[in-house]
Parts: sequence; C-alpha cells; structure tokens
Amino acid sequence: MKRYQCILFIILFLLSLNRISFAQGNIVDYFLKDPKAWGDTKKIIHKEPTKIVVTGGLEGLCFNLSELTDGDVVALVFIDTQKSEKLQHKRFCNAEDKLAQGKNRVVSVITRNSGNRTQFHYKFLLQRNINNEPITIYNNANPVLESTYDGSQPVRDISNLSGIELCEIEVRDW
Repeated sequence: MKRYQCILFIILFLLSLNRISFAQGNIVDYFLKDPKAWGDTKKIIHKEPTKIVVTGGLEGLCFNLSELTDGDVVALVFIDTQKSEKLQHKRFCNAEDKLAQGKNRVVSVITRNSGNRTQFHYKFLLQRNINNEPITIYNNANPVLESTYDGSQPVRDISNLSGIELCEIEVRDW
C-alpha cells in the first residue's frame, strides 16, 4: 500500500511541475506568437519603450543581467527574431544571434517569482564585450530594462506584478 501511495505522489508531483512549466512559458509564448502583444502591452503599462541606437553591428553585443532577486527567473523575449532566453542568475546573455540589423523589439518579464509576489528586482545593461571585457555600455550606463516591485506601490496594472518592460534597439553597421 505504501508503494502505491509513493508512486501516486510522484506522478502527481510530476504533473504539477509540468503545469508550472507550462504556465511560465505562456507569457513568453504570448509575446512570440501574438502580433498584437507589443502594442497591447504598451497600452497596458502606459509607458514608452526605452529606445537605444547601437552602431558597429552585432558583434559582441550582450545583455548583462546585473541584478536579480534570489529565486526569480526573468525572460528576454526578442520579438523580431522570434527568440527568447530565460535567466535565473546574474550573467551575460549573448545578443548577437538574437538581434538583427535594424529595429528590434525586446521584452523582459518575470517568469517565476521566488514566492514573494511583493518584492522583485531585475536590471539589464546593454553592452558590447570583446574578450569578455565590456568596451561599451549603452544608454549612458543606465539599465535598458529594469523592473522593481517592492510591495509598497499600489498595483495599477498587471505590469506591476509581472515586471514587464519594453525596449527598442536599432542596430546599425556605422
């Protein structure tokens, strides 16, 4: 009898993990699959995207996740190239293969909260690295994507709780 209970518990546990993974992927899929997602999100968050112009092409471009609340996972969604990357630790996200020449729309969003919905923080810097050393940090070294929710602000819309931020990056060769 104990064996069957253990097996049933394991099956239920695995099914619940599968549902959690599915829910976390929904927000990323929404931005990748719905052509109206960008415009609708701009209306919801009542904020224009951060706009950056990058000259010198794509070589060495990366997003530096320099701050992230412990236990959270944040996703970068590259709408125009239909790519995404989830990050759960401070690190670099190579953007050479995720951005294209011309205008690019990028969304960042919390995909997993550590269990404390009243507090999260993440910050991305856009920089160009050569031999793993930053040679240029764009946007006057200010974050291009940053979201903070400390629980003290009233919830005006879902972006307060989801950490949604938008950025437009224009990549030029010259």
